[in-house]
Amino acid sequence: MSDVTANKEEEGEEEEEEDSDSIGSEIQKLIDSPNAGKTNKLKSKLKELENVTLNIAVTGMTGAGKSSFVNALRGLANDDGRAAPTGTTETTMKPNMYPHPFMPNVKIWDLPGIGSPKFRAKKYLKDVKFNTYDFFLIVTSERFKENDIELATAIQKSKKLFYFIRTKIDNDVRAESHKRNFDERMLLSNIREDCKSNLLKVGISKIFLVSSFQLEKFDFEKLIKTLEDELPENKRFALIQSLPVYSLENLEKKKAYFKKMIWLNAFASGLVAMPPLPGLSVACDFGIMKNFLRQVFTSYGLSNQALEVLSERVNKSVEDLKSAKTSRFKDGVTDDILIDMLSTPVIAMAKTLGTIMALLPLGALPAGGVAITTVHHLLNKGLNEMTEDTKKVLEASQLT
Repeated sequence: MSDVTANKEEEGEEEEEEDSDSIGSEIQKLIDSPNAGKTNKLKSKLKELENVTLNIAVTGMTGAGKSSFVNALRGLANDDGRAAPTGTTETTMKPNMYPHPFMPNVKIWDLPGIGSPKFRAKKYLKDVKFNTYDFFLIVTSERFKENDIELATAIQKSKKLFYFIRTKIDNDVRAESHKRNFDERMLLSNIREDCKSNLLKVGISKIFLVSSFQLEKFDFEKLIKTLEDELPENKRFALIQSLPVYSLENLEKKKAYFKKMIWLNAFASGLVAMPPLPGLSVACDFGIMKNFLRQVFTSYGLSNQALEVLSERVNKSVEDLKSAKTSRFKDGVTDDILIDMLSTPVIAMAKTLGTIMALLPLGALPAGGVAITTVHHLLNKGLNEMTEDTKKVLEASQLT
């Protein structure tokens, strides 16, 4: 291994973090399954996770800021050409579906307001086709009212998930901040308790205070943590992938989910029975590797399109945000980059195989094991490099 060490020193490479405790139970079962058809099963699981749809319904009183919240979830400013229309009067007269700008399988629905005196929850849910949605976000900018409670009760009876969102918290803080004895923590506590007192009928104590223009503040992270705990695993992964990167905590959450996927991608890529590409010593499914790294690049918001959206949001030039990226992936994930990674001499022996073998089922290195460990190592490497790029973009955008 001395040659490997020397090569690593020459290239100035640092040891990449290898997270091997993140194999989900379902993925572990696939890896432990008999070899016959294993590759197809692994690829099928990958395809399933890539194509899972997530439908989020945003509803509530007229003027509560539903459309602004829809735009925030999509990482868009209200004046973006793709944004849901906003205004002081009700702009949503029927369910409007807005696809995520970079992940079209995640769909956010802006539902009609529920402020009408003639509002009837059961009819409303039927009219908006409530079975379409994975969960409901009931939004208000003041106290929750009778219509909110009636709707929540009906959703509860339909056995759907729902959450109460108190929006425009930044406005409340700004309005009170000039007072002599202003205490932001006390103000937020009072707002939360006031909301809770109106929701005793449905027995809900979880209220999330958010600002559509400052997702990194207040309770948005708590909302996401609650959704992580309560959504099915595949829906949870789609949600985390789709969220705009607005904080280091949010970035680390995304990274943790992608690390869970690395073993699945490594096995699906490394178990293939195919010759290596010309000039490479490792036989693997090149497409699976590229697709995984492109997913990371897109979810991290590193594309030009995503940086243009971020530029408008933080009032920083696109060029300043782009120049913050320094990794080999700064301009995207290309065939040339992957071929270069696979042809690097240090990769032929990769990490100490004994370490990796100990992490595999029963400690055994299966057929294609060298390819599997190599792909695992490379995907970790790519994930770490893009994580560092994203941290630099966050710093440049002054979101950290």
